[in-house]
Amino acid sequence: MAFAPSSLILANNFLPLNEALYRTWSISLNLKFVIISLFFTCFSALADKCKLEHLTELDYTDIECQFYLGTEAYRNEVYSVAAAHWKYIIEAPLKYEGEEQLQAMALSTVTFLTYQGLGLKQDRNLAVNNWKQAVAKGDFEARRHLAFAYSDKKYKKRDLVKALGWYESIFLLHPDINALDESDQSVYQDALEGAKGLKENLSAKQIEKAKIFAKSTL
Repeated sequence: MAFAPSSLILANNFLPLNEALYRTWSISLNLKFVIISLFFTCFSALADKCKLEHLTELDYTDIECQFYLGTEAYRNEVYSVAAAHWKYIIEAPLKYEGEEQLQAMALSTVTFLTYQGLGLKQDRNLAVNNWKQAVAKGDFEARRHLAFAYSDKKYKKRDLVKALGWYESIFLLHPDINALDESDQSVYQDALEGAKGLKENLSAKQIEKAKIFAKSTL
């Protein structure tokens, strides 16, 4: 099961369009949604601020608006335009508090497009490398994406031991799901379900190897 970046799900709660942000892909990967509660608590106000007709009055390099415009393009399935807005954020210099988190969210969304081949040349190896970089920067959700990638039959470097290891690393980082916020609880719950499914197809020895690998990712 492929997991869409949680930042896009949040946008779906606030932006003016009514259609569902995600659909079931023809390649039979079902997207499961998670809700993130950080950073965009005032996203509805941001949507008004960043409406296209007002952009001439704004600094177009405002990365909050770039993220909004990328989300609008994604929702209209203009993926190449969405990627361009989000790539701008990734490359932009950080000026204000909170922009580092927004930059990480933009990287997550672009990486998702890269993995799926939406608006960008599909490159699953690059996507996996980007998620590993995100993990190194402390991105919790990227661990779940890596677990999916290594369990994906379409990924040439598929490795169920590593897939389980990435899920197990989530449990090592946060042993108590109740200590997490709503967004991370959704990630944790997905990891529980994913790990359970993988363990049904792995031997005890492979499961032990996965746990060793999980520790190496911390």
